[in-house]
Amino acid sequence: MRTRVTFEACADRQAASRAAAELLAGRLRDDLGHGGHASLVVSGGTTPADCFDLLSATALDWARVTIVPSDERWVPADDPGSNEGLIRRRLLRDAAAAARLLPLYRPGVEPAAAPAAVERDLQALAGPFSAVLLGMGADGHFASLFPDYAGLPRALDPAAGARCTLVRTAASPLLRISLTLAALLHAAQVVLLFFGADKRAVFERALAGDGAYPVQALLTQSAVPVTALWAP
Repeated sequence: MRTRVTFEACADRQAASRAAAELLAGRLRDDLGHGGHASLVVSGGTTPADCFDLLSATALDWARVTIVPSDERWVPADDPGSNEGLIRRRLLRDAAAAARLLPLYRPGVEPAAAPAAVERDLQALAGPFSAVLLGMGADGHFASLFPDYAGLPRALDPAAGARCTLVRTAASPLLRISLTLAALLHAAQVVLLFFGADKRAVFERALAGDGAYPVQALLTQSAVPVTALWAP
């Protein structure tokens, strides 16, 4: 059975970002209300920045929230291309400054050893992620799961054991580390936030099973609900 993907076309990108922030905050609030901890996976890039700004001002018990990047370039947090740096600047501030960040890039750790270290930290989180916020590229990639990544079939296998993988691909000149689809589906809710006519066309083709876009595996799985928020 195909997942029921909920699609919402928003008037503009600010409205889509606000809808995403409200949905994510609601999921976090639900988990925190049960007296435990909550966790949120977030993507990098330019798309989620406004959502981060809105979410950072939301009143929650952020000290009981763990933030996990969906993927990362193998660069330190002060590098302009670092997703961790973006998350620290735009999300982990104001009310959300008390949240804990579980980084993917590990200074002083050889890249080949990093996936195992990240997986150990992920296993220490109690329960599934409260929610996952993802973006999508015009080539249909999400996280750092690019179409030309040689390990893509395994990384998109929801039954695969590995929850973190190193990504070397011509689409990215830098080595990357990424959560796999199996890791991202260990969640109560996935929110896909994307903008522009070209990405909407990719989304519609992938949802229909037309093509070989990585995001098709996310949209056609049956385990976790996906809310897709789009604006021109």
